[in-house]
Amino acid sequence: MWTGILKKQITVGLIKGRHEMPVDEYVWDKPMEGGIEHNLGILKGEAMKYIESRIGKELHLHVTGYSPALTGFLKAWNATDNPEGRLLLYHYDMDTKSYWSEEYQ
Repeated sequence: MWTGILKKQITVGLIKGRHEMPVDEYVWDKPMEGGIEHNLGILKGEAMKYIESRIGKELHLHVTGYSPALTGFLKAWNATDNPEGRLLLYHYDMDTKSYWSEEYQ
């Protein structure tokens, strides 16, 4: 019986609809609603749910310009027990029109 190959790497963007990104999926599938005060209280929890559903995966995260979303995601990543997980952050370079990666530790 063929079981297929489990994908260990996921290319993901933070928020859908903010910027065009070469990603397979998004942590947040729609733009943020409400103001920053509202979002600060929920971002970590929502990111935690996303990360926990992908334990053991290598995430290649394309960063958008909404800093509270990135901060919430990184707080959730740090709080998650994910010994096999790996996180690479991709930053857009406007000069070269490409992404630069860095491993988050």
